[in-house]
Amino acid sequence: MRSFCFPESFVFLFYFFLTSHRSGCIIGAMSDLDPLIRYRKHLVDEKRKFLAQLYEKVELVVRQKKVIEEQLDKERELAEASDVPETITYFGRYADGARKKIKALMQSIEKMEVRIAAAQEDMRVAFADLKKIEIVRDSRAAREDAEQNRKADQAMDETALDNYRRRLEEEAK
Repeated sequence: MRSFCFPESFVFLFYFFLTSHRSGCIIGAMSDLDPLIRYRKHLVDEKRKFLAQLYEKVELVVRQKKVIEEQLDKERELAEASDVPETITYFGRYADGARKKIKALMQSIEKMEVRIAAAQEDMRVAFADLKKIEIVRDSRAAREDAEQNRKADQAMDETALDNYRRRLEEEAK
């Protein structure tokens, strides 16, 4: 009675089958974290947008402050160049109002800078959480890939040993 021997093409197909399904296993393992990663990326993006809006608001207030300061300087020059004595009196009132506006804008900027610092910290924490989850996903994928490679190598070794034993048995007959 002749023993059954697997052709080498079958061994290749078996190996191909194992390796092609290996990628499916990795995708399956990663897919349980993918929705969480997408959600965390969305949170980081939203926090980034909010931070950008805060920076834009600060920039707008800074521009407003600069405009008021330029107007104040221009009015000062006009008041100094004027020959009318009441101009200095009116300029004094205008300058007091402008300084109050500038002070209010500076306080607004300080409040926004505190909010920016808090938003930056919040975004940093969210980004760190996202990276932790991505690292866990990648380590799981690497672990599963190594396990699949080990199983494939073990199957190939078993097939090669079986073929070797069968050849020895056939030669011995």
